[in-house]
Parts: sequence; structure tokens; C-alpha cells
Amino acid sequence: MPVIYALSHVPPEVSAYGMAKYSRSKASMKDSLLDLSQQKAEAFLNTFYFSYGHASIADLAHVPLAIEQVSLFAAMEVVDEPLWDGQERSTRYQDFSKNPFYTPPEAGPHYDKAVESLFDLYRTLFSQAASHLGERYPNPQDLEPALYRRTIRARAFDVARYALPLAALTSLGQVTNARVLEQQIRRLMASPYAEVREIAAGMKAAVTDQKPFNLLEARLEHLGVPVPDTISNEMNPGPLAPTLTKYTDPDSYMIQIRKNIAPLIGDRFNGVSPATDPVVLHSLTDPVLDMLAGIIYQESSLSYHDIMRRLLEYSDAERLELIGDILHWRGPYDAWPRILQQRPLIADVLVDVGAFRDLNRHRRLDKVVQRLDPRLGYDTPLELDEMGVSAPYQSTLNQHYASLGAYSPDLVPYLLPLGHRRRVLLRLDFAEAAYLIELRSRSSGHFSYRRIAQALYRSIEKAYPALARAIRVTPLEVYDPFER
Repeated sequence: MPVIYALSHVPPEVSAYGMAKYSRSKASMKDSLLDLSQQKAEAFLNTFYFSYGHASIADLAHVPLAIEQVSLFAAMEVVDEPLWDGQERSTRYQDFSKNPFYTPPEAGPHYDKAVESLFDLYRTLFSQAASHLGERYPNPQDLEPALYRRTIRARAFDVARYALPLAALTSLGQVTNARVLEQQIRRLMASPYAEVREIAAGMKAAVTDQKPFNLLEARLEHLGVPVPDTISNEMNPGPLAPTLTKYTDPDSYMIQIRKNIAPLIGDRFNGVSPATDPVVLHSLTDPVLDMLAGIIYQESSLSYHDIMRRLLEYSDAERLELIGDILHWRGPYDAWPRILQQRPLIADVLVDVGAFRDLNRHRRLDKVVQRLDPRLGYDTPLELDEMGVSAPYQSTLNQHYASLGAYSPDLVPYLLPLGHRRRVLLRLDFAEAAYLIELRSRSSGHFSYRRIAQALYRSIEKAYPALARAIRVTPLEVYDPFER
């Protein structure tokens, strides 16, 4: 009969070694692990992972990390990993009104004032939203008062977060395998933003050089239980992934793409497309055109439609030469860049950053995320009109946006609110589109991404009515304020 058991207190690299031994030994996992040490694991990984190139071994080493006191802006960059698993402080359920914020070293005193002005607006919107919602939705008899107050607060944060600055500090926890972690660190190291590069360096040091937080040891210390050195050494074998991530360097291929694409962006793909429909659906027709569009989309402020239209001005030979050059820059160990991945459905989405952060956690789709451009402006949700505060909200943000021209491009992203508009290209198949629509159209969701889900559904319904009938979309008018 089958023998099945779970594992605990096994360092990630030792666990990876123990599982990899199944392909080379008849020993059980228990016997293999008892025979192993961190040093033996490092020797094995140096041989099979680096020398022989068995990269799948790194998939077996899962590393938990806490990444705290980073800006909302930087957290978006950390999370933007297809195989990422984690959680972040929620702007829907937590109060950020007294939150500290990230201040780049080169920021002057006007930067702090600009951030504080957004926090002031955030606090005002929350107070007015909570009062408005409390009057509109009295406490139902079957709902406990404490739960009612928490629900109203959460709905009020849904409105207030439109003013929350991206400089606000947040924290997140993640669990990834070592291969994903290595890719993530390489990508973050290649960021043009100093804070993101600092986070990447900290992540690498946390798993290759530093002793991890040991919960068992901490609890024993709290209880005053003495631990002999021999046991302490056994409980603390050292850093979690000293071998698998030790050669992590910046993603030079992505840096090279940005460097070589920049003149093209400034010459033929400059400007900004106006804000139009929240979702514009396209179908994959020409793979080369779509690959080029994805590369340019990431570095420009144009819509997918406008990029494709300008690409059509190139001859077939010119387009093939351009994509050939981009692939030629790829190093011997570089994978094809993520921005070249393709699906039959291509949705060009214009969404506020708060809702983008929610959609950014979807793993069942490919994304090309456009840079933050203040020229795209901000959203004014319908809920502010219902509350009668859209005018002061717009007045404050209009003044704020007018002042952004005085700041360097590296500072501007931190001074944008969660209500700022951002473009993201979603590449999906029909199953992935249905999953997103069915999950994000629910009454419990934030009204912003519910509208995106509805717009995506309407686009598919128009183009593929027979398939749309199988999607279980929740209509916008179906709304229960107490459903969470």
C-alpha cells in the first residue's frame, strides 16, 4: 500500500536534494534526509544544478520570505511574477491613514508635502465615505454590529484608496521555489528604480548570507528554555538558499532591450494615447506584429491599437529584422522574454492602479505592464458623485498633477495615487478570461475591477457570443454591500 508522509523542519536546499535523490537512489525520503546535511546538499547542487544544468532541481526548494516596509510602487514590481504566491497588506481592509511613506534620498521637502496632501485627501474621503455608507446601508438585524462596522469600513476604504499615494509603505510575504526566486531577483535587479534594486539585493542577501528567522528557536527563547549548542546548531543550518541563488545577477538581457528600444520609442512610438474604453479586445492575427507590440507597449504610453497601427508602417522585412535583433541580444542562459508570450485573446486594459494591483495577482494570464505615465491622469469613480465629493477630489488631484512636472522621472511614480490610470496588456485564452470574469465580477469585489470584468465580458460577448454564454458573469446590478 502507499506510504505517504509530510515533511517539516527541512531546509529548502536539503529538501530539494532529498527529492532529487529519488531519480538516483532507491532510498526512502526519510533515510535520504537523515543522511544529508546542508554541506552535502550544497556539493550536490553545485554539481547537478550549475555544472550539469538540471534547473528543475531548484523547483523543489521552496523559500518563504517576508518583504516589509517597501512602497506600494515597489511592491507592484515584486509581485509581478507569474508563479508568485503571497499576500500583501490590503488597501481594502487596512487603514493606511497614519502610514509612513518611502522617501527617495534625492527627494526634497516639496516631495513630503505632496505625499502628505494625498494622505489628507485619503483621510477625508474615508471619513465621508464611511458616513455616507452608514446612512445608506443601516445595520441589518441579522448582522453583528462589530462585523457591520468592519464591513462599512472596508467599503469606505474602497473609495478612500483612490487618493492613497504609491509612496505609502506596505509589507508582503511570499513563497516561491528557488528558480522563480532567482528569476525574480534578476528582474528586480534590472529595474531603473533604486528602491526596487535595493529590495532585490536584500532578497538575495536574506537567502544566501543571512540566518533566517527560526520560529522554533524564538519560541523556546520566549519560554526561557535553554538550548544546548549542539541542538542550536542543528536547528540553524545557515541561510535558506546559499547555493541556488548565489550567482544571481541583474537581467542584462532586459536591460539591453530597454537600452536599444529607447531610441525607437522616442522616434516613432512617442506620445500618449488618450483614455478611451477600459477594455479593448483584440485577437492574435500576426505573431511577429504582436511580439513587437508587446516589447514596445512595455516601454511606451501608447495603446496596443496605436502601436499596431504604427508597426504596419514598417515592411515585413523591417519587422522581421527588428524582432531578429531583439532575439539576437539574448545571452546563452536567457529565456525568451515574458513579453513575447502569446494567447488568442489580447485585452488592452486601462484601469486605476488600485484595481491593477488586484488583477496583478492573477497567475492564469500573461501580462505586459506599461510604465506609469502621469499624462494618463486619474479615475473618478461614480461612487464619489453619489457622495457629492467628486468636485473637491478632482480639484485636489488636478492641482497635484499640475505640480508633478517639477519632479524628476524617478520620483513621479511615488507621487501618483492609487486612482491613477495605468495600461496593462492581458493575453488570455478563453478559460483564463472566463476565470477572471467569474471571479472578479462577484458582488464581494471592488467596484473598479468588477467594471473591468464586465467590460471584458461584453467584449467577448460581442466577438464570440456562443462562448460568452458559458461564462457565469455576475451583473453589476447584483450587489450586496455586506458580502465580503
